[in-house]
Amino acid sequence: MNGLPRGFTEAYSVGLRTQITSQNEAGLLRAYELGRWALNEGVSVLDLALLHHQVLGSIGVEADEDEQRSWLIRAAAFFAETLTPFEITLLGVRETNQRLTALNTELAAANREALEATERLRGETLERRRAEEALWQAQKHQAVGRLAGGVAHHFNNLLTVILGNLDMVRRGVADDATRASKLDRASEAARRATKLTRQLLTFSGRQMLHADRFEPSHGLPDMINLLGGSLRNRIAVETDIPEGLWPVRVDSGELELALLNLAINAGDAMPQGGRLCFSAANRTLHDPRLGLEGDYLMIEVADDGPGIPLDILPRVFDPFFSTKEVGVGTGLGLSQVHGFAHQAKGAVDIESAPGKGATIRIYLPALRESSVGPGKSDSDGGVILIVEDDIDVAEVAASMLDSHGFGVKLAYRAQVALDLLRRGESIDLVFSDVVMPGGMTGLDLAREIKRSFPRIPILLATGYSDTLGGAEQLGVPVITKPYQSGELCGRIGALLQARDETKTDPPATT
Repeated sequence: MNGLPRGFTEAYSVGLRTQITSQNEAGLLRAYELGRWALNEGVSVLDLALLHHQVLGSIGVEADEDEQRSWLIRAAAFFAETLTPFEITLLGVRETNQRLTALNTELAAANREALEATERLRGETLERRRAEEALWQAQKHQAVGRLAGGVAHHFNNLLTVILGNLDMVRRGVADDATRASKLDRASEAARRATKLTRQLLTFSGRQMLHADRFEPSHGLPDMINLLGGSLRNRIAVETDIPEGLWPVRVDSGELELALLNLAINAGDAMPQGGRLCFSAANRTLHDPRLGLEGDYLMIEVADDGPGIPLDILPRVFDPFFSTKEVGVGTGLGLSQVHGFAHQAKGAVDIESAPGKGATIRIYLPALRESSVGPGKSDSDGGVILIVEDDIDVAEVAASMLDSHGFGVKLAYRAQVALDLLRRGESIDLVFSDVVMPGGMTGLDLAREIKRSFPRIPILLATGYSDTLGGAEQLGVPVITKPYQSGELCGRIGALLQARDETKTDPPATT
């Protein structure tokens, strides 16, 4: 009973004696108050019981058996009333526990519902993802199908012109003038096919661009003047090309083709005439939408035509998408512009609304370093080793070089070419395709020649390759297929001249 508060034993004794002797409610009221006192002080029920029996045994009142029984009953009632606050508290705890149990049951049910909802959401998300993947695959197949169909349609038309005219010439059904005309038509169709391939490669980002320093303040006016012949007489061309424009590194031929495509599109949109304005300006940009950060040259082409419908605007850069009649254009003009701008590490943006014309802006990274492109030189002769696995292509290249006074040797594998060099064959330049069979590519051959025969120039050729970055790292020039004799021989002559002018090359090793 060490846990009883001070004065509690005496108070309990007085109260119990009063209850036994008075036989009224005052004692019970006193017992309830003592119980609350004990509860608040943290007295245990066992301590109360021991105190009760101690006090009851110390009373020692003489009485008969019936009266003692009555005292015991009144004492028990007193003790029971003392425990009433404990019982009330216990009931509150029980009720609280019951409420907590009910809440836990409700919470468990809610958790089960949440888990079921999560599972349903997971299933719906998975199903939606599958549907999106299926839709993406369908759209991809549709895009590839449209691309393949467009390529097949245009190439079939061009091949019909080429093969038909060549067949007529071969059969000898016309005089010399007619045969010459048919050959001219076949050549023109081949040039159009070359342009079509070039547009496709530019759109896909696989076109090998011959990037040189371009001064827009002087170069753009010349280009725009040449574009005038491709426009109708009713189109008024205006220019705003100021001095001091930042130079850029671009393939000027691809830039000119992009401007030509924009001019033709604008002219087609204004059959009754209108105004077409070419302008350029320096811009320092921070544009997350276009992904541009830094200094750029902006070239703007704006017309006052009918504008582009809003439902068509997001599709104008898609390949083979065209609003023109069948047979008019290829649908690759704007896609070439898009591909050129992005391959040049820039961007293209379009702004248009019905009745308000269209404005297209090309952004090209500004160039801060000077750059000098390779020059051209007339052929001085020499022996050229052609490395080409396609026999027809090899023979065409050999004929081109032979007609310009070069000696020619052929190798149909890169390893064969390397063996010829190691055997001591007299070779002035190696002209090799990039993609070669037999385990050694044109890049591998170029790498080995630069290591073992550093005085022998190398020119690589390709129509499409993902390895062109390797050629740039090696410092090896590349010519793109299809090439013409003047371009090929000019590139080779320039490389030979550069070799002859270099006096500090290290001696060759084998």
